[in-house]
Amino acid sequence: MLLLMRKRIGSVIIKVFVVLLVLGFGAWGVQDMLGYQMGGSSGGVAEVGGEALPARALYQDVYSEVNRMRQFLGNSFNIEQAQKLGVIDSVLQRQINAAATRKGAIDLGVAISDRLVRNAIVDQPMFRGLAGNFDRERFQQILQSNGLTEEAYVARLREDLMTQQLMKTVSAGVVAPGRWVDRVHRYQEETRDVETVFVPDAATTHISEPSDTELRKYFDDNKQTFTSPEYRALTFVRLDAVDLAKETEVAEEDVQTSYDERLDEFTTEERRTVRQMLLSDEAKAKEVIFQVQGGKSFLNVAKEIAKQDTATVELGDVTREDLLPDIADAVFALAKDAVSVPIKSSLGWHVMQVVDVVPGGTKSFEEVRDQVKNDLAFQKAIDAIFDLSNRFEDELGGGASISEAAGRLGLKVEKLAVIDQAGNDANGMAVTNLPTGNFLATAFDTEEGEDSAMTEAGEDGFYILHVDGITPPTLRIFDTVRADVTAAWKAVKRREGAQALAAVIVGAVADGRKLADGAAEWRVEVKPVDGVRRRGNRGDVNDELAAKVFKLKPGHAAMERIGEGFRVAALKKVHAAPLGPSESRKEVAEQLIQSLRQDLESQLVAALREGAGVNINRRAVDALFGERQNPQ
Repeated sequence: MLLLMRKRIGSVIIKVFVVLLVLGFGAWGVQDMLGYQMGGSSGGVAEVGGEALPARALYQDVYSEVNRMRQFLGNSFNIEQAQKLGVIDSVLQRQINAAATRKGAIDLGVAISDRLVRNAIVDQPMFRGLAGNFDRERFQQILQSNGLTEEAYVARLREDLMTQQLMKTVSAGVVAPGRWVDRVHRYQEETRDVETVFVPDAATTHISEPSDTELRKYFDDNKQTFTSPEYRALTFVRLDAVDLAKETEVAEEDVQTSYDERLDEFTTEERRTVRQMLLSDEAKAKEVIFQVQGGKSFLNVAKEIAKQDTATVELGDVTREDLLPDIADAVFALAKDAVSVPIKSSLGWHVMQVVDVVPGGTKSFEEVRDQVKNDLAFQKAIDAIFDLSNRFEDELGGGASISEAAGRLGLKVEKLAVIDQAGNDANGMAVTNLPTGNFLATAFDTEEGEDSAMTEAGEDGFYILHVDGITPPTLRIFDTVRADVTAAWKAVKRREGAQALAAVIVGAVADGRKLADGAAEWRVEVKPVDGVRRRGNRGDVNDELAAKVFKLKPGHAAMERIGEGFRVAALKKVHAAPLGPSESRKEVAEQLIQSLRQDLESQLVAALREGAGVNINRRAVDALFGERQNPQ
């Protein structure tokens, strides 16, 4: 039952803390992988530069990863399978990389100001209220739910920001060699023009009726096609906070109290769109003001006199706190379109212009009353869901069935007579209104006659199910599916006919025949397709056919199965990538720069690991996971 809390709250905290853990996956080091030492801190699974990595942190991170992988691999995925896939070592190496990088940043004297830490916290979406502003109450609740103090969180965040700063310092200014960019650009941006024809399966019309022998052979060769899937009969109960919130009463005084506590959330700061010229002396500042007041554009004056481009002048949308204290009051006293007098600061002389003003304000209680009330009802419902799930499990622990427990707690029992693993009924129709989450995976991972665990249904509820019965996959009787077998046999023959004709067309093109010359004979329509690329194609030429086209010489053709037929493409012309600067070349350069940055960061992590010294306590790691049972 704690999985929902982990998902709702723990996962978002982890996102903050593991931003840098993913850096340098490839920088584990051969010595660490092959030469694990058994020593190290008695309380840790590894030691990095004298710092012990606690077993508890590794244990928690590994099981968080296992739970995440269960969403894709099913609830039966366990720690033994994770160990075989290298999950434990992967998580451990991430933690080591983070510790080595953090130590390197400290040793190099990287420092993060309080203002940067504050901004990082305020900018986190998970700490924002419904109005989009930072909500201190929500911030404290999330930390408390994860067993964190504000001091500990700030300290860890400061370390992460410090590590980010170190990484950015190393990777900043990376430039991809021009010749390298050109070669990759030429490869990616080369395009080809083709002529195509489509041969549909339906074009093969002359198919004789199959004999009984042919049908029975096809049936025997394709038994899986004519086998009904495994079906399951289920009983289940869902606990949904959204539904429960609709029935939850909220006292009016509680709504008022919540509004008062969330007042910051409903308050919007005044914002202004501002331009700035920064000058070396007051005389020049007065000169630019004189020019602007004389009718010249602020941006033109900045360019001609202050020698500052638009990007430098435009400060954008700012609050009072975003500006230097020396100039903030003056800027926020200006009217829209007004220009300030010269303002002195430690940086020089500022001339400011206010382009736009967005007034601040606070939403009244009446404006947000329904919102606050619904939020309180939902929060109470979430709390009630946890309590209800506990009581439900207590009933089951006392020997009650799912139906009996639901009856005692006033919950609705739902039944499914038949459902397959794809979520369809016996007629192949989709079963609707199932609980969210991995309901079908849970149903088919649970043994017949057994109850599942209480399982998350999305982010706001649970479900539990009982497998009442299992109908195994069954080969249908030939006579009952004879019509289906006949239709499938004919479909294969139509496909074979279309494929044979497409192959004839490809051969004819190779012999020098034009598609247009044979179109009437082959009963196809020629359609030109220009600008075929190596990847990212849509429509008549998909990426699979494009890959074949890029191996052709002009005047030759290739074919590929597309939809209900075969598409033939004959190469007409090759277009080299455009020379000189372009948006596409710029994108290629950015991709290569990003790749170089990742390589540099990986190398930095490897160097920091080597400098710090890494000692892995393999015995402690094995003891941590070797004897434990997989928690549900």
